[in-house]
Amino acid sequence: MLYFCVISFILLFLVPYSHDDWQWGSHSSWLLMLNGFANYNGRYLGNLFEILITRSVLAKNIALTVGMFFIIYTVYRLVVKECKPKDKTALFLLTAVLCLSLPREIFRQTYSWIAAFINFIPPVILIVLYLIIVDDIFEENNLNRVKLNRPIWLVLLMIPFGISAQLFSEHTTVYLVFLAAFIVFYTFVKYKKVSPLQVVFLIAVIIGALIMFTNGAYFNAANDTDGYKKISFSIASIIDLYTNQMSDTLFLNNWLLNTILALLCIFIVLINLKNTSYIGNKVVGNIQVFILSTYMVYGVINKVYPAWNIFTNPQKTSYFNALYSLLFFVCILSVILLYIENNGLKMKMFMIYGSSLALAMPLVIANPIGPRCFFASYIFMVITTLQLLLYLVNWYNFNLSNFTTVIAGILVTICAFYASIFIDVGISERSRVEIINNAVKNGETSITLHYLPYSDYYWDCR
Repeated sequence: MLYFCVISFILLFLVPYSHDDWQWGSHSSWLLMLNGFANYNGRYLGNLFEILITRSVLAKNIALTVGMFFIIYTVYRLVVKECKPKDKTALFLLTAVLCLSLPREIFRQTYSWIAAFINFIPPVILIVLYLIIVDDIFEENNLNRVKLNRPIWLVLLMIPFGISAQLFSEHTTVYLVFLAAFIVFYTFVKYKKVSPLQVVFLIAVIIGALIMFTNGAYFNAANDTDGYKKISFSIASIIDLYTNQMSDTLFLNNWLLNTILALLCIFIVLINLKNTSYIGNKVVGNIQVFILSTYMVYGVINKVYPAWNIFTNPQKTSYFNALYSLLFFVCILSVILLYIENNGLKMKMFMIYGSSLALAMPLVIANPIGPRCFFASYIFMVITTLQLLLYLVNWYNFNLSNFTTVIAGILVTICAFYASIFIDVGISERSRVEIINNAVKNGETSITLHYLPYSDYYWDCR
């Protein structure tokens, strides 16, 4: 883990400031802060952290390294309970591989855009951390009710914890209110008792959501007077936004993760088909295998040749992609519901994979949106993939540790790939800074700067 942090620190040192990072590092951001970010947005903590880290390269590196490590570590901690002790190293490495293998469109708007990183990654860490805290409610055996009564210090900690989690990005704020309410409801139904910690957390996230959404920016967006943000509840607008802006980034572009997820589910279905003679089960299982396999192949083809349209009309292709992606999503949920035998684990998987879509649902009324908004959904798909893998590993008593070296090699290759990109970017960035400093020193009023290389891997640095 220490080696990974060191490598991350070195790589993130080379991530350039881009787009509105420059604005956050200027005097204008102080004016926004002194004005309480009135009519700007309700991302109060994200805004404050952005102002802080854009004024120091060291602060930027520490923040990005800590954030990248903890998104991997919290995901690992959430799933490691189902892992055999000797497989833990392989599981951590695999978690890192999947978290770093996200689509390029999301990568450039999260890991390598500081403003987006600080607004879209911390809330995901906090959400997963809360799931770790309440994870024992999904245990198969009847939970001793005394476990629902946590130490008073932890209960009180949920107040700042819950409010803080709500002050980064809007869609995670909306989702977390529903998640907290679901956890309270599920616990009450299962154990006939509520946990004070869960209730306090629910109240805290509601307060946090009110703090965020009482910012005037959202009223202006709803009235179409904001000038940038727009909120629309029109059915036509929602369908158009989901089809043309959300669907591919949320589902289809995750071709690597979809492939792994589909293969795991196909394996689970085929195992169960062998053990059943009921014709209805065989029909359902074969339909599931067909949907999973065709979508998996379609995603790979779409990645290899993105200009190809299954229909001559690109809009029809967009509708097809959106509908088939939803069908794939439903199919994964059906595999979880039909074949996972442990009821507690089944509910946990169902909730987490369902959350990948639930997290994106608030975005259907918002415009503009970008790939960064789907980082949280991607992470929840990673969690589901790891849980399904561990389920199969435990089912067959297979040793994941046998592949530790292979997984480590893949992780090193990924890090080397990003290093080769950002070393060149860092060299070019320092060259541009030198040109700017010399121009200022010589009193020049205009200069010409070259573009940075590999522009597909970071946001706008022009």
